[in-house]
Amino acid sequence: MVKAYVLVAIESEDVNKAAREMTDIDEVENVHLIYGEYDLIALVKSKNLIGLKELALSKIGKVKGVIKTSTLIIADED
Repeated sequence: MVKAYVLVAIESEDVNKAAREMTDIDEVENVHLIYGEYDLIALVKSKNLIGLKELALSKIGKVKGVIKTSTLIIADED
């Protein structure tokens, strides 16, 4: 199992709508609003790195308003 944090920048004004849409994705454990260069941070899980890539590109990346993401893989997960 691979876990990661995905930082998400949103173009639109409706960050809450994007966050709700992201929480509907099965692999997303939780989503939080943050301040700074990115608008949201999501804790995600996947079976492997290939699945993580698909999650970031094909699911989170296609949420309305997403303009960029940055994926940070958790290194110390038990």
